[in-house]
Amino acid sequence: MIHHLLTTCFAIALLACNSLDAGVYGTLEFGDSRDTVTRKLDKSELVTSSLNKTFFGRTGINGIFKCKNKLAGLNYHLYFGWTNTGKLKEITLRSEEISKSQYQTTLLESWKKANALLTQAYQAPAQDGKYPTQADFQGRDILISHIWHKGSDQSILMGPGIIKNKCFLAIRFVDHRIEPIRTP
Repeated sequence: MIHHLLTTCFAIALLACNSLDAGVYGTLEFGDSRDTVTRKLDKSELVTSSLNKTFFGRTGINGIFKCKNKLAGLNYHLYFGWTNTGKLKEITLRSEEISKSQYQTTLLESWKKANALLTQAYQAPAQDGKYPTQADFQGRDILISHIWHKGSDQSILMGPGIIKNKCFLAIRFVDHRIEPIRTP
């Protein structure tokens, strides 16, 4: 029951971010500076950080902020991509790493739940791929299976990842439209 409630709270926050007046994730907007992103996250009800903010300049902010609620049964940390001029251009929610032995069970279930949640928030995906097999990862860390569009100039990508003997789920918000690659 509590797990369902937390997932529902996360879903409500994600759906709230889908409105035209809302940010990409909470109050974060593409084009925000790193200082603005740090200030907004420090005040956010969606994330927490265990690191004292005086150390952010030394460590950077990738992986420092953790979503307060689980999504599809997993904990997520935030990672950021920046333009050459230091403006926010992407946000990735990356799940905790779990054992690769759970790829076909725990991660698959989380992938299915996240797919349903993102489809509820952003309508049917422009790319609705299958769950990659472990053999599909030859030389790749992440395989994007799904793409949703938010308006005409933003995309949300989702896919599983495998690094060494661990696996994870990544949900990436980007500041441009990515069209699916169609294969015959």
